[in-house]
Amino acid sequence: MRMNKDETMSDSNPYTPPTTPVSAPDVRPTERQIPDTIAAPIRHGWIAACVSCAMTLLATLLSLRQSGDETVFSAFNLIDVGLIALLAFGIHRRSRTAATFMLAYFVLSKILVMQQTGQPTGLVFGLVFAIFYFRAMTATFRYHCFVKEWKRNPPVPGPALSENPLFAPSRNDRAPWRASGAASAPSPCQSCDRLVFAPPASARSAIRHR
Repeated sequence: MRMNKDETMSDSNPYTPPTTPVSAPDVRPTERQIPDTIAAPIRHGWIAACVSCAMTLLATLLSLRQSGDETVFSAFNLIDVGLIALLAFGIHRRSRTAATFMLAYFVLSKILVMQQTGQPTGLVFGLVFAIFYFRAMTATFRYHCFVKEWKRNPPVPGPALSENPLFAPSRNDRAPWRASGAASAPSPCQSCDRLVFAPPASARSAIRHR
């Protein structure tokens, strides 16, 4: 089977662009570029989840010392502690699923506890935690919208440090011969890259008389 000359040259062309698509790197905004109205509720949400996890773990460890049917209930509380810790890590990673599930799980657990006890126990603290979780959930959705818009229209890079007047060289750095009290400015040497200080006119005339 003979190949055409054009096909052979096209296959061996080193300047042919690659056919494999190159995926762009997943660039995300830094922590300083995220608005505080988005970062603060998420931070408060996972901190509240960590506090709830610590309180549940402490109550579980205290109830494990007792015997009877509460031991089984304490074992289920350990699963509750692990789930809350996992959801807290998800909120810290700005996961919309973790924040939504944390709010739903917390509200549902409080409703079940009130139905079992018949009293609104811990209603004030539960309302405070629910507010934290709700604000964290809405902030995670706003964060992903912010990242999508940031990738679509990336910000313009700021000025370099050399353009900042605080980092501009002073007059002494620009003219070191003035700071040292030299009589004249340095002149560039034509045969090398060094700077040669030209002697003043009075010194040159004294050398000539000698």
